[in-house]
Amino acid sequence: MSAAAPPGNLRQALASSSALLLGFALIMLGGGLQGTLLGLRAAMEGFATVSVGLIMSAYYGGFLVGSLVTVKLVSQVGHIRVFAALTSVASMTILLHALVVDVWVWAMFRFISGMCFAGIFIVVESWLNDRASNRTRGQLFAVYMMINFAGLAFGQFLLNVADPQQATLFIIVSVLVSLAAVPLVLSSTPAPAFDRATPLGIAETYRRSPMAVIGVTAAGLASGAIFGMAAVFAVGMGLSIAQTATFVAMPIFGAMLLQWPLGWISDRVDRRQVILSASTLGIVATVATLVAPSASVWLFVAMALLGGASMPIHGLAASHLNDQIAPDEMVAASGTLILLGGVGAACGPVLAATLMGLIGSSGFLWFFIGVHAVVLCFAVGRIWHNTILPGLQKRPWVATRPAGESPVAAQVLAEVQGEAGSAEAAVSTEDGAEGRS
Repeated sequence: MSAAAPPGNLRQALASSSALLLGFALIMLGGGLQGTLLGLRAAMEGFATVSVGLIMSAYYGGFLVGSLVTVKLVSQVGHIRVFAALTSVASMTILLHALVVDVWVWAMFRFISGMCFAGIFIVVESWLNDRASNRTRGQLFAVYMMINFAGLAFGQFLLNVADPQQATLFIIVSVLVSLAAVPLVLSSTPAPAFDRATPLGIAETYRRSPMAVIGVTAAGLASGAIFGMAAVFAVGMGLSIAQTATFVAMPIFGAMLLQWPLGWISDRVDRRQVILSASTLGIVATVATLVAPSASVWLFVAMALLGGASMPIHGLAASHLNDQIAPDEMVAASGTLILLGGVGAACGPVLAATLMGLIGSSGFLWFFIGVHAVVLCFAVGRIWHNTILPGLQKRPWVATRPAGESPVAAQVLAEVQGEAGSAEAAVSTEDGAEGRS
């Protein structure tokens, strides 16, 4: 059966993808709740802080492995079978956390969850890409990214539904993930095949844009630490369950709100200056979080600014790299960025937890000061020693996932940038020709 032609406008594309987006929203609600629930429960069980960091890092290690394995698996048995299998395993694994409370067992379960969620994202994103035309792809994926952020953020508030020390919340996550499978498994839309491009290589990527390598890695470190250790830090501050949910949700809301303004500005000025400004804001916001009274409104506002300064750096750095390379290299470069961001996200919880173990719960915030200070100093050095060439064809910024990018999303967004940049270049050429005629 041949695939239907993609819808011609955004409204039609959203209508044809509504069931898929609803299922994805349920997945993100469950995923958002699961990560914070595990960090909170681990702290309540008395796990060492470094052990909690190891558990949370295991998810991103699994995500990286899943991103590599799922592509081949889909080509062998098909999207629907892979999606059904992964959601079943993910749902089962979540429930097992409540049955076996042990550091190493939880780390293994978390790794398996990461593999499953990577595969789920790949299937959803490739299917969504098939429902988009060149005209609607960028807009449709912007809606997708907003659902991503919103699901993660609102998932935190499900912590208030039941006691984290009971099995109820684990069951809720399992139900959400299981329900998410229904729209896609029952879909009659044929799913496309896709190829994963060979990465550009870290050394070559650094040669093209050192700022991109440092920025994407730093954004991964910060995002991994936020999603992995923010709940543990909140418990250490003595916040209640409801306050902890708000505390973890605020940086996600901050990233959702500040990502577009920072991207818009970066399309008009040197992106490195925007990265420098975001890092400066990150340091200011972290210091504000350090000195803010516990459970005060200023604490939550400062955390929102910290998330808004930290997570969008990934998209800014990726766009900066795409400005420096040819359109036919952008998809290959996206593979390298996945690796860098994934390694950063996997290391973030462990490094933050190690610092917390050495100097106390405030080590969580000192970790962010260190990460942003490195990015700030590096950005200053790059701006001081390297001037952007005049006439550089900048490609429009696009939103990215806060952590755990899949190969499909990264490649589609790279293609969106390439298509948009080519279109703008064509318009500029035409305008120039008209001006000379």
